[in-house]
Amino acid sequence: MLDELLKGDISVEKACDDVLIDQIKSRIDNFRESHKSYRTSQLWFQYMDMIDILRRFIKAERTGNWELHLQTVKDMLPYLAASGHNLYVKSSRVYLQQMENLKTTHPEVLAFLQSGHHVIRRSDKFWAGLSSDLVIEQVLMRSLKTTGGMTRGRGMSEGQRAQWILSMPDCAEMNNALQEFTGVNYGTSDQHKEGGESRRSRDCQDLKTFLSFLISRSPFVEETSLRNIETGVSADKFVNVDNSKELGIKILKSMDGKKIDEFSFKRKEQATILSAKSAIKVDDDVIIVDSQLLFQRFLAASNGIYEDQSEIFTYELCSHPSSMFDPNGLMRTAQKSSLADAIWGKGDCCAFEMSENDETQYVIDGGSLLHRIHWQSGLSFGEICQRYIDSVERKYSKAIVVFDGYASGPDTKDATHQRRTKGIIGTKVSFTDRTPFKSKKEIFLANIENKQNFINLLSAKMVEKGIKTKHADADADVLIALTAIESAKTKATVLLGEDTDLLVLLLHHADVTSNSLIFKSGNVSKVNTHIIKIWDILKTKLLLGEELCTFLPLIHAISGCDTTSRMFGVSKAATLKKFGEHDFLKTQAQLLCNANANDDVISAGENIISSLYNGAPYEGLNVLRYRKFAARVLTNKTCVQIHTLPPTSNAASFHSQRAYLQMKMWMNKDNLNPCEWGWKVANGNLVPVKCTMDAAPSKLLNIIRCNCKTNCDTKRCTCRKNGLECSVACGECKGTGCTNSSKTVDMDD
Repeated sequence: MLDELLKGDISVEKACDDVLIDQIKSRIDNFRESHKSYRTSQLWFQYMDMIDILRRFIKAERTGNWELHLQTVKDMLPYLAASGHNLYVKSSRVYLQQMENLKTTHPEVLAFLQSGHHVIRRSDKFWAGLSSDLVIEQVLMRSLKTTGGMTRGRGMSEGQRAQWILSMPDCAEMNNALQEFTGVNYGTSDQHKEGGESRRSRDCQDLKTFLSFLISRSPFVEETSLRNIETGVSADKFVNVDNSKELGIKILKSMDGKKIDEFSFKRKEQATILSAKSAIKVDDDVIIVDSQLLFQRFLAASNGIYEDQSEIFTYELCSHPSSMFDPNGLMRTAQKSSLADAIWGKGDCCAFEMSENDETQYVIDGGSLLHRIHWQSGLSFGEICQRYIDSVERKYSKAIVVFDGYASGPDTKDATHQRRTKGIIGTKVSFTDRTPFKSKKEIFLANIENKQNFINLLSAKMVEKGIKTKHADADADVLIALTAIESAKTKATVLLGEDTDLLVLLLHHADVTSNSLIFKSGNVSKVNTHIIKIWDILKTKLLLGEELCTFLPLIHAISGCDTTSRMFGVSKAATLKKFGEHDFLKTQAQLLCNANANDDVISAGENIISSLYNGAPYEGLNVLRYRKFAARVLTNKTCVQIHTLPPTSNAASFHSQRAYLQMKMWMNKDNLNPCEWGWKVANGNLVPVKCTMDAAPSKLLNIIRCNCKTNCDTKRCTCRKNGLECSVACGECKGTGCTNSSKTVDMDD
């Protein structure tokens, strides 16, 4: 039917009346109904509805369709209200009411608009209408500000403005006469530029880009949570942006019968978006403000309120602990390999390549092995498993493969898995060894059930071929390291893996009296053999010393690993060096390692973190924060960035507990409950507790924004009274529509 329509064999009206169109609409409606309980799907359906409104609005403007113009503006109102564009809502509501009254007040004006004159045209083409405000900017304002315009020395008095405006028609006539006299004409093609070959080619390429992205990150999956399909970040129960239309309709109903200049919008009635995770609360009102802007406003507001400004540095002064969390609210990612580089630089850690013999025992990290073999589409899962088996048998005479376990319950590595999959949620696939593989490897393995089922199949096939396998309940690092160390008691052993965690565990647990124990990468083909590190674990442990190796799990955890944050400005190399040189750090590390109570862990952890930020012994982090700030104010040429300051004692306490939990897991000593050590369960996943204190003292929170219903031009405005410009946090003006702001237009303009 599309081909016939493009060829002109059938008319548009006949195509629209075709039964096939009704069938397509019915299938779409049924699909939407079946996904009604899936929040991510609902969000995308809502987005598609908004795009449809925008397309119809553009059509109304280009074609001069007055009724469609009014209808699309009306359809926009709920979304504008829910998203907090208060000035647009008020002005559009008044505009629609006035236009609806034209039938009785000015019928001749209504007839003029209905004939297509609410838009301006430069030609008589069907798709060439232009909005009046666009033409004003392109013609009137452009002429006003160019040579010959009023801003170029002519003045702006009333008489001068009238003379300039009234002379424009004469100037146009003069221009036409000159064109006629010189034989110069202006003409355009009948084909609209958006229908040209280059535009259609670019549209096709953009469509392919969207499709390739959405195939691996489809929002239309059967899950009740609301998530970002790019990052995989899930929203909590307070995020309701997928219900924006209903929220907007409710706000519009509350406006009925009230004076427009007296009506006040309530932020809590508007849609809460995912970035509200990085927001603060003021009087139970969620406010989303940039962390650096918030920090600067808090500092400005505190002048004159606090004689000792250091008091406010016991608070984070931003929406979340920015020294340990990125602006999106996720933990700062640590560069784990930098710890291995720092240890390698301590001295001779290298092992000579062992000669192949039947007695050498190889222990293989199953997680690393999974990513080493390419999966060819069309092969059966059994054939893919055979490729792994052939690779292991060809390279290693005696091997033990240790696999991770992927339980369905919450895990401390939930955030890491989410980051690594980059928002991809693979569809669950039921398969046997004879089932052909038709997907992409990364999409298939992004689904935890798929990954666990494939590991089970691969393990069973390996056992059939005489290859030993082991399975961990969750993360396999400890089991891998202990398996290698146990093997080294009786024979020379090589551990094949890529993770720095394995190196840390080997150095911590290894017995220097055992047989040779070597750690190296199993993916030699992709690594330059001139720089590949082959670790002699026993030699390295003697080089570092027993004491430093005892503290390695703590060093690795507190400076950032898969389950803890990296602290801004604290490198792993510097942390390792300080633990090797400072007796105070060693004492505090010993106290933390031996601690059993949360308070002991928090106390020792704060002392360690303070020392890593070059604080004095027993100097609290809150005191250190202010001291660092004051020093940088005197020396920095630019403003102090909030994320460069140490965390508060409150935020550091949870980081210390998470580091302690991970350290104990690596030491294989205690089975602790994560929810008692810096974690909490949200949407079925474990997420880190960031901070339990407010962003700032309550009296500061209440003066960083105003709720003025007028123009913020008197001292009754809280912002103006405290010497602050109004900002996006303000209830009514949002820093864009008042006299106390450098911005005078809405941010969308």
